[in-house]
Amino acid sequence: MDYLIANPWIMWLAVGVLFLIVELLTTALVSIWFVPSAIITCLLSFIVDNLLIQIAIFVVLSAVFMVICRKIYNKHIKKPVDEVDQNEKLLDKTATVTEDTNAITGRILVGDVYWKATTENGETIPKGETVIIKGVNGTTLIIKKL
Repeated sequence: MDYLIANPWIMWLAVGVLFLIVELLTTALVSIWFVPSAIITCLLSFIVDNLLIQIAIFVVLSAVFMVICRKIYNKHIKKPVDEVDQNEKLLDKTATVTEDTNAITGRILVGDVYWKATTENGETIPKGETVIIKGVNGTTLIIKKL
């Protein structure tokens, strides 16, 4: 432990490598900003001896890199969301009932995706029928007989 206190650059390098490994395992941009912060703090640890100041530098740099990464992500990486909700694109499409469906429970097949379904007017629609999608309630489609 005394060795790490005498050589804090090793600790900051280890912190950077640890966050790099976490980011590579998650690929969700949850810890990427800690990597450059730890590397810069590692380099500054040769100049700044006080561990509390090093921690403050790490925290401030992490916040700055987080803001920068979010701006880059939102501008260049994040795909824009369509004005129309994706589920609304399902409206008026036809589907096949894969499990008897009523006002409470059921399943349908739309393309190659199975969805929970309920009927619009409470009627029971038997398996194999072709239906039309009339609405979306969360992850449940509201259907009607053709």
